[in-house]
Amino acid sequence: MEALKNYLSKIESLSSQEMDFVLSHVKSKKIAKGTALFAPGDLVNSVYFLEEGILHHFNYNESGEQKTLCLHDSPCFCTDLESFSSATRSQESCVALTECTILEMSKADYNALINTSVKWSNFVKKITELDLIHKLGEIRNITNKSVVERYHDLVTTSPRILQHVSLQIIASYLGTSRETLHRIRRNMRIA
Repeated sequence: MEALKNYLSKIESLSSQEMDFVLSHVKSKKIAKGTALFAPGDLVNSVYFLEEGILHHFNYNESGEQKTLCLHDSPCFCTDLESFSSATRSQESCVALTECTILEMSKADYNALINTSVKWSNFVKKITELDLIHKLGEIRNITNKSVVERYHDLVTTSPRILQHVSLQIIASYLGTSRETLHRIRRNMRIA
């Protein structure tokens, strides 16, 4: 739970008693490579904190083609926010690409935490806002940067993803084909 403690401490200074209170609302578990946290049709009733490992968050387009929405590299939060917030069936999947250690907070524990006080409600709101800002940054990168620039950013910021994730999934994440990604990688090695 050290990764979660460090993550939360960067957001706000918490006393050890406050930190223990947050940690009392999560359950730690290891999941094997290939394990789905959620799949299409599921009601997502948990928020996950990825303490160690890599998760593949994806859906399928109308043609049945898998489209990567996000590659979660620890430490970070993960859920299907739409399903979690509105109690609707998920249209997304999230699968472990490596063995992972996750901390799970059920919707009941989440509600108990935010209903405890305005402070905790604001704290959760701040975490959600930071995650949404991160997602908006990813969207900006997709719309404003070339595939080559996005791949270079990935090499720089998330080298673990390149070590543990297949080229097909990375290509999908970057919004390109596997063949184009091969050319980009070859050209970067030559340069």
